[in-house]
Amino acid sequence: MKQPKKHIRWLVVALTAFLAVAASGAALSAEFAGDETYRLAEGETVDDDLYIAAAEIYIDGIVKGDLIAVASYIEIGPAGAVEGDLWAMAGGITVHGTLLDDLRVAAGGVELTGTVADDAFFVAGGGQADIPTGMGTQAVPAGLSITGNIARDTYVAAGGADISGRIGGDFRGAIGILEFSGAVTGDTDIQVAEFIVYDSARFDGILKYSAPEQRQFPAGAARDIQYEAPPESETAGGTVVGAIFGWIFRTIAIAVGVAILGWLLLRFRPGILVRPATAIQSNPVETGLYGLLAAVLLIFIPIASTVLVVFTWAFWGVFPGIVMFIFLFASSALVWFLSPLLTGYWLGEKISERLDGEYSPLLLLLIGALLIVVLGRIPFLGWLVYLLSFLLALGGLLRSGTAATAERPAETGIVQ
Repeated sequence: MKQPKKHIRWLVVALTAFLAVAASGAALSAEFAGDETYRLAEGETVDDDLYIAAAEIYIDGIVKGDLIAVASYIEIGPAGAVEGDLWAMAGGITVHGTLLDDLRVAAGGVELTGTVADDAFFVAGGGQADIPTGMGTQAVPAGLSITGNIARDTYVAAGGADISGRIGGDFRGAIGILEFSGAVTGDTDIQVAEFIVYDSARFDGILKYSAPEQRQFPAGAARDIQYEAPPESETAGGTVVGAIFGWIFRTIAIAVGVAILGWLLLRFRPGILVRPATAIQSNPVETGLYGLLAAVLLIFIPIASTVLVVFTWAFWGVFPGIVMFIFLFASSALVWFLSPLLTGYWLGEKISERLDGEYSPLLLLLIGALLIVVLGRIPFLGWLVYLLSFLLALGGLLRSGTAATAERPAETGIVQ
């Protein structure tokens, strides 16, 4: 294959760099924060994007750009405002303030009493118990609660949801138990296990729902109602029993695979696990922030990876560019696959500290990794566990690879 001419290469490079900077907005000059508790007080303003990893996060001021936050508990206070997108992941999230762009959150419990001026995307748990968060000072009810207003489309994946606010666009989702007393301006297309509709509910567009049983709606609740029965299956008892045994079998299979791979790594390449675990142990919050920023740049908002691929193509040709793309994709997939081992080793060490005992590295790895595997198999919340594990693992690899004073552990013989 012919390589691009020299002037064309530089044109492509210049355009790519310009587009990357434009796409990132103020991210290149963004403010970064990492601590046990982060507070943006009322009256304070952040003029750029804001990236935060902390135990608890409180926003009562104004963020002019995007806010990307990872914590145990996140609260946007009544006086708080985010003028860009809000990307948040936590055990519990409450939004009482104003969001002038998109909202994308994932948590065990989410409460929205404020206003979202654009689209909203929710992933939440379900059940009756509160979600303990932060340093024990806050608790958020499990599932999703919307009493505020969303101006445009809303997407929901949750174990339970109680919606009494207003959705200005379309409403789509898959929800375990949905209690609805609010209003939807656009069309509604949802899958539910249980659908509870109150007299105040209003669906201005087409209401299409799939549920085990067709239900009656209050008069005037919807302009047009379309019911779709879920696919037929075996008897309920057989389905439940089969699902339980299937869940157990798959969990055991994953656990066995993790145990074998962990043993091989500890036997022949222990540094792959030990060095990142040491980096996580030294500062989990900072390590998680490293992982979050790398994931945003290389995966979720692939600015840096796009620049690398285009640079490679421009100067060395199409085939090296393809190789670079495959390498970046495969590296991310490998870190995701190995993350339960990397973070599991650190988690096992933390557990051993609490137990105040001496345990073999293999036992520590098995305890931590199996705990992550089991939590990762929990519906709705499992993917959140794996994502947190991935961010910590990615941050640990970056910190351990760049630390100039990092000691190189012995490569063999730590498994007895």
